[in-house]
Amino acid sequence: MSQYIYGKNVVLSRLHSEGDIEELYLATSFNDERILQLSKKYPVKSLSVAALTKLIRNDKHQGVVAKIKTYPFYPLEDLLQEVKAKTNPLLLVLDGIEDPHNMGAILRTCDAMNIDGVIVPKHGNVALNATVARVSTGAIEHVKVAQATNLTNVLKKLKSAGFWAVGAEADQSQDYRTLDYKMPVVLVVGSEGKGISRLVLESCVFKVHLPMLGHVNSLNVSVATAILLYHIHAARFPVL
Repeated sequence: MSQYIYGKNVVLSRLHSEGDIEELYLATSFNDERILQLSKKYPVKSLSVAALTKLIRNDKHQGVVAKIKTYPFYPLEDLLQEVKAKTNPLLLVLDGIEDPHNMGAILRTCDAMNIDGVIVPKHGNVALNATVARVSTGAIEHVKVAQATNLTNVLKKLKSAGFWAVGAEADQSQDYRTLDYKMPVVLVVGSEGKGISRLVLESCVFKVHLPMLGHVNSLNVSVATAILLYHIHAARFPVL
């Protein structure tokens, strides 16, 4: 099944990664030389801005649309094998993120932090679609996202491989700044409404929370994930 991705950053990342593109659509007035140079190896159609908007039912395309196959998931076993050889690897488990904007924002942070991979459940998580790609500003092309039928079993495998599961959980948890992250870590973040599911949470050795000092009791999941990932990086690589 094919889908459309659009916007300069998203399509440029696809071109740089040399991912599959079935057809490229450019506005007749399009003049971004970076994309024009890389587009020469693909079939290209020139359309009016109005035609592009009609094609994807969205006017945020910036004059460039690509028709691609569905974004593939990275093989889970390959990801688990790769991290075994690394020193203090960092993985992220997303337990049911349903909003594509949150998913895209999380992938953007994962790319910025160069984490080793993301694992999502096969059911109950948003697909890797055009909205996720657009919000990620192309990071979707560079972050390894694997699917798992059972997250609990994956966490057991990671525990056997020396990983410590750290769950983002408000109740009965410690301040996120008090944990030593200089170890193989798999950070577990729950869905926007329900949080981490019970069995997955029980698989977490540590539970951490972000202090909430104002009137609201939680942060957007993509914001919370970004804070935690940046803190892990800062804890591992302090500025001297």
